[in-house]
Amino acid sequence: MSDSLLIFLSFGFFILVLGILVAVGFLVYALLEMRRVAAALEEFIKRTESSLIPVLLETEQTLRSMRKVSDDVGIVTENVRDISGAAQDIVVNLRMLSGLLNAAEEGVNSRVSGMKAGLRTAFGVLLQQIRERR
Repeated sequence: MSDSLLIFLSFGFFILVLGILVAVGFLVYALLEMRRVAAALEEFIKRTESSLIPVLLETEQTLRSMRKVSDDVGIVTENVRDISGAAQDIVVNLRMLSGLLNAAEEGVNSRVSGMKAGLRTAFGVLLQQIRERR
């Protein structure tokens, strides 16, 4: 082999070894950076989780309260419907009672009028008989 080829191969081998060492150094640096980034990410996740847990608990309580309010509104609406129906029944009953009272009043008035007329006639006849006896 010639000396120039040997120098050329030695130089190539040196560049190859240098390239491999640079690549290994870069990989080691990248792995260390990835480890540091992973640790920072884990810390961020822990802080986020610790701040989100109270928010989630409060959201859950708020949703329970809203569900309870919604149920209460449904119950109140049902009660209002019942009261409205009962009020309609009361109005119908009052109208019927008013009709019965009016009918009873008319009956009493006609009876009273009849009794007045009967009493007048009876007193008239009585007075007439008393006059005729004298």
